[in-house]
Amino acid sequence: MPGLNLATLSPAERDAISAKRSECLERYRQALELACQIHAQRRDKGKGWRMWAERELAVRPELEQEARKKLNRLMKGAGGDGDRN
Repeated sequence: MPGLNLATLSPAERDAISAKRSECLERYRQALELACQIHAQRRDKGKGWRMWAERELAVRPELEQEARKKLNRLMKGAGGDGDRN
């Protein structure tokens, strides 16, 4: 499939693409924020932090998959202390 040329689309089609892009970027930002909040609070939660994190993720099912991916990346970069608390 050839590349999409926005110039050939109608203004309504370009607006629809722009709206969808904005929606996706906002959802991405929210998932990143959720992952960062969970990561930052994990030490305060003690040994039960994983159960707490699962509950926090389950509350936002629309963000859960993306936030989980980001949280896993954050944990890998945490210097190996992911299982200590």
